Amino acid sequence: MPSATTSSAIVVFESRPCHGPELQRQFAHSEIVIRECRSVDDLFQSIEEYASSVLVIDPDSGLVKVIEWLGSFATKQSRHIPIIVIGGSTDLRELEWILREAGVTAFLPDHISGVDLARLCRCQLGLVRGSGK
Repeated sequence: MPSATTSSAIVVFESRPCHGPELQRQFAHSEIVIRECRSVDDLFQSIEEYASSVLVIDPDSGLVKVIEWLGSFATKQSRHIPIIVIGGSTDLRELEWILREAGVTAFLPDHISGVDLARLCRCQLGLVRGSGK
């Protein structure tokens, strides 16, 4: 099991594997752990297991549950966790500001390449490490 004081993770919530496996390829030679979750119930524990985390969410995996989870997460979190939402078939443009108010750091309504997603995650992990939180 990884050490919570030294490890960094990208936690991916999606109902079907897509971004998780791609991020595993992008970070194959890295110490960053890619943790896939299929249930919002697993997210908080998965994030808290690591010293720094980034959360990648596919809202098509359960938009209502995701919004509810984000609301409860905002009251539970003890440190800043960047949250990236990647749109899919759901038209999320109308929900962007609701999601941002719920704590979403980056809102990507369209598909993103694995290389670009990995770059964004690296940037967000760098910001988390640099903040001292």
